[in-house]
Amino acid sequence: MTVFSASSHPGCKHDLNEDSIGWSEAESLWLVADGMGGHAAGEVASLIARDKILEDVSAGATLGDAVLNAHKAVLEAASAKSEQAGMGTTIVAARVDGNVAELVWVGDSRVYLWRDDVLETVTTDHSFMQLLLANNQLTPEEAHNHPQKNIVTQVLGVGDPKPDHLSLPLQTHDWLLLCSDGLNDELVDDEIAAVLRESKDTESAVKSLIDAACASGGRDNVSAIVVHIDGEENLVKDSLTVNRRDLVDIPAPDTETTVASTEHANILRKPVFWGVLGIALAMAVFWYLKGGL
Repeated sequence: MTVFSASSHPGCKHDLNEDSIGWSEAESLWLVADGMGGHAAGEVASLIARDKILEDVSAGATLGDAVLNAHKAVLEAASAKSEQAGMGTTIVAARVDGNVAELVWVGDSRVYLWRDDVLETVTTDHSFMQLLLANNQLTPEEAHNHPQKNIVTQVLGVGDPKPDHLSLPLQTHDWLLLCSDGLNDELVDDEIAAVLRESKDTESAVKSLIDAACASGGRDNVSAIVVHIDGEENLVKDSLTVNRRDLVDIPAPDTETTVASTEHANILRKPVFWGVLGIALAMAVFWYLKGGL
């Protein structure tokens, strides 16, 4: 089955964690939201966005529509209370279907692909630094240490964000890393790759990444989700019928149900099954004709 691990930490400089992480195993969906706004409003914004996206996708909405609906939900909540005015949140979400990951994001939370010992940044930040990088006004090293590196150009809940969409082809044993900027602000890509290289599984990878970010300063909240792509599960995902409506801390799917569904799907793929079925049908037709005589 698909294995993933997720964790969020307030960092070393803050008591409040304005990041929110969420997932739905039934929908093969994972997301990270990084809230912003004073008086705990950032925490409110990220929670609203997380829950709205999980709810809408579970109800049949596309991931892109769910993200836009989350933007509207944050806007409505911000207008309802003066202390929440101007609150917003980034979002990055990944939904896996077979051998493709659908990615949708707004802001500077990221998705990385870890494949064959190589780390690749898949998403492109909606940030001031990214604009400077695109215009060759800064090097990546200068951007990483720039005092304005946390200025984002798009967030949910403010203005008119235009979510980016990407379809990412996957291979068995790929790892997807979703994170808030509290991780990549503290660790450059080579440092993230070094942690993943030494990690034996997704759980140790997430723990080591957050520990490394905190050891490097931990100046912001840091969240990480690592998803291990398992080709076998993707082949039989459509046969699973578990329905999940719980939007927070969704439990793992029932093992017996998953195994039974997997075995059923595998039986249908075996030539022996179809051979036996053909013989049975032929015998039934023979019996019917004989009885008719």
